[in-house]
Amino acid sequence: MATIKVLIEGYAKELENGWVANSTACLIVVKDKKIITDPGCNRQKLLEALHEENLTTDDIDYVFLSHCHPDHVLLAGIFEKAKYVTFDSNLIYDKDSLTVFDKNILGEDIEIIETPGHMLEHLSLLVDTPEGKVAIAGDVIWWVDGEKQAIDINKEDHSHAKGMNMEDLIESRKKLLNMADYIIPGHGKMFRVDK
Repeated sequence: MATIKVLIEGYAKELENGWVANSTACLIVVKDKKIITDPGCNRQKLLEALHEENLTTDDIDYVFLSHCHPDHVLLAGIFEKAKYVTFDSNLIYDKDSLTVFDKNILGEDIEIIETPGHMLEHLSLLVDTPEGKVAIAGDVIWWVDGEKQAIDINKEDHSHAKGMNMEDLIESRKKLLNMADYIIPGHGKMFRVDK
């Protein structure tokens, strides 16, 4: 079974004219693969977190990118030996080779799920772990710093991103909440799903 370690707990603080934000970045280890999810944009925090795990950027086999916002993807390029599983028409990038991937390309314990709403092209992961099924949700579910982490599937998305569709976002939230025992949000603390 796969294991997940949260390397960076995502944060998002709204400013008068922008944000201070970095996505939650996770390390998934499954069999012989090491996968980084949404490496974010804070290089120092990411490199320190990898160092804590006795890893370098060259040790990573795959980088999973949930969607195209810079606070999730800006550091993807530092993993020079990795293949990239992306939201971009569900393609896997291996240097300059682009191919369509299967939903279990990362392993039989990891399912890639389309979760539009925050953006049209948005993916999440459902990972089978010894603790149960864990959804790495990207920005299907996330909170601003200091906000109470209470699930409300109808909650307005703070970002008001271009291409956001509230109806699709609600359906994606329902899907993840129904499938997962735990959810790792794009920004905020991991939580158990009450069923």
